[in-house]
Amino acid sequence: MKKLIVILALALLILPGIVQAQTKGCGWDGDPALRYGWNYMDGLPYHQPGADQADIYAGGSITRELGCYNAAATWLPAGCKAAAGDTLCAHVTDKLGWTISGSPALDAAVILPGPGYIWYQYVTITAPCAVTICQYDTVIVQVAYWNTFLGHCDPACGDCKDPNIRPTDGLQYYSKDTLVVHVIESPPALGVFQDTLTLVDRGQTQAYIPFSVCNQDNCAPLTTYGYNIKSKGHVGAALNVTSTVQVSGGDCKDVYGIIDAGAASACQFDTLKIIVWTTVGTPTKYDTCVQRIHVVEPSPVPLFTVPVVTILVLALILAAAVFMRRRAVSRA
Repeated sequence: MKKLIVILALALLILPGIVQAQTKGCGWDGDPALRYGWNYMDGLPYHQPGADQADIYAGGSITRELGCYNAAATWLPAGCKAAAGDTLCAHVTDKLGWTISGSPALDAAVILPGPGYIWYQYVTITAPCAVTICQYDTVIVQVAYWNTFLGHCDPACGDCKDPNIRPTDGLQYYSKDTLVVHVIESPPALGVFQDTLTLVDRGQTQAYIPFSVCNQDNCAPLTTYGYNIKSKGHVGAALNVTSTVQVSGGDCKDVYGIIDAGAASACQFDTLKIIVWTTVGTPTKYDTCVQRIHVVEPSPVPLFTVPVVTILVLALILAAAVFMRRRAVSRA
């Protein structure tokens, strides 16, 4: 029994040493900081402390560019090391468990040439379809150390110095930043888009004039829309086409008005108008767009382009070589 107690006592003495060994990977090589935070594109010259704001809607995504930084050697106090090969990582968490991805991958090791180097981290946040308007999610990014012992990104390693202070002007750079994401009303599901003006070659008998019918609700099922395309008849016969198109949520499909410009003259114009509507549910929702077409002279196709001339020259050289060889053989 006494031997068992002695063995247990020795085990208790050894265990703390094992725990300490697991934390040796937190070497504090370099010093993580955010040179640019969530709202890097807002025109601010550096990462400022405090929460940033962003809007999102159900099924939608937002992407932010962050400037992850290994603080310059002159910013580091005594005890913080900086050398070539410092390995850091970007770690992102959120309150509601939304889908978050990154490029480069989040929590992946980023090996930097040394202090003062930055890498640009893209983070994409996607709201699930089950969110409600005015709901908030809190997203926190942290530039962290890579735990060389455990082999993963380890925010628990802490930070050798936070904030890092730039000596020249006293600006403070923190290793964490918070983004508060606010759920807003989704855009109208039905949307129609097109070019303002489409050029049609004179003599073209089937000119396809595109309109994009979009189901802008990422969370919507496959939806059937009715549409009607009309033209004024200034180019070819007047159009009056009615049909349907099915579009998945978050997708677009092109529909076409087909114009006959076979007998048209250059510089003639016509106007096409599309009306699109929902076929299920009340009230019926509509969207409409107008597109002009302009008949132009066809662009001439050059015959002797550089590739064609090159091939012809090579063919002539080859033919000449064959001819000269045969002539030399006949003389012999």
